[in-house]
Amino acid sequence: MKRRTALEGIGIALAPSIAGCLDRVPGIGLDTEFEEVKAELRVEDPPDVTVDGDTVIVRGTVQYGSSSCGTVELAHAAYEDSQDRLDLLIVAADDSNWLGGCTDDLVETGYRVETTTNDDLRRVAVTEHHVSGAAYSTIVDLTN
Repeated sequence: MKRRTALEGIGIALAPSIAGCLDRVPGIGLDTEFEEVKAELRVEDPPDVTVDGDTVIVRGTVQYGSSSCGTVELAHAAYEDSQDRLDLLIVAADDSNWLGGCTDDLVETGYRVETTTNDDLRRVAVTEHHVSGAAYSTIVDLTN
């Protein structure tokens, strides 16, 4: 029990020292929603990015392997303060378990990401990685 009390004390003591640094940690404070949707774009199409004020909406289609063991995931979402840049990475992911086998098929699934950032956003960079190794990107420059 003394160890638990000591660890709680360390956590309380460190909280004020790191509180001012949380905005530098990727993903902290970034309001992002990810959902799989019906595919509206072709697999070969780059991500579609719409910016409306402080809201960024991204749509796309990712191909992954195995309808029983694969999925699409938002692997990275970060806002880079020094460049006012939003970076998003959507990937074909493996969600298999060790107990069962996987089907041998390719699946295309649409996705939608909605992110709220600050009004100083200057650039949005979105990349998709597909199971085949293909990658498609869209960069939106808002400085013009």
